[in-house]
Amino acid sequence: MNALLINDLTLPLPPPAASVDVQARRSAGTHAAFALPLMRPGMRLLDCGCGPGSITLGLAERVRPGGAIGIDLDAGALAQANEKAAERGLNAAFLQAQVYELPFGAAEFDGVFSHALFEHLEHPVQALRELRRVMKPGAFIALRSADWGGTVMEPWDDAVAEALDACREVQSASGGDAHAGRKLSAWLRAAGFHHVTPSASYEIAAPTPLAAGVLARRLDLHGYGEQAATLGEWSARPGALLAQAWFEAVGWKPWM
Repeated sequence: MNALLINDLTLPLPPPAASVDVQARRSAGTHAAFALPLMRPGMRLLDCGCGPGSITLGLAERVRPGGAIGIDLDAGALAQANEKAAERGLNAAFLQAQVYELPFGAAEFDGVFSHALFEHLEHPVQALRELRRVMKPGAFIALRSADWGGTVMEPWDDAVAEALDACREVQSASGGDAHAGRKLSAWLRAAGFHHVTPSASYEIAAPTPLAAGVLARRLDLHGYGEQAATLGEWSARPGALLAQAWFEAVGWKPWM
């Protein structure tokens, strides 16, 4: 649907490409800052769930003359990413691949990064074990995922609370985990990584109408039309603010 009709009010929904637009606003400096100190020139990195590659390209710049490979399931976003890499002359490539079955040999990467992927995975530890396979001994892995348990919305009322609950339900019903962020460290340990270090931060969605519109579309597609309309109405209120809790975790593949 391109619009919602509720209580005689028509509310536009963003096109599917809007989620890619939101992802394209991300950068290595803003969304991978916790991992950048781990990166050195000459490294070969893997970015899982890279979307349009805006973070991956920054990682590739960080490790010049090394490079980065980004993987995702969205062929359209990957095409955009490859074009941008060519325009900027970066050693970066983008492939369509599934994180549970990577098209790489053992011990190929010096580091692995992933932003906003593991909250959508049904089998996160299985994915981490596959990532561990393609990492060199002593390589690092750096993950960042949202945790819906820490979401803050203002203005707040019962209808907004119901819409937020619906977002959590859709995340879980889609095979993900609405509280993935807080579990990243435990998943890394279960997959055999050591010296695991957690951290956390808050991110304010901007622009709020675009972010809320992406959430509203997802709710609508899963049959939560009324809650989707609530988000649309809420995002138009003066001073509407959406802040998301994000957790980070860094771990290392053992040398032996």
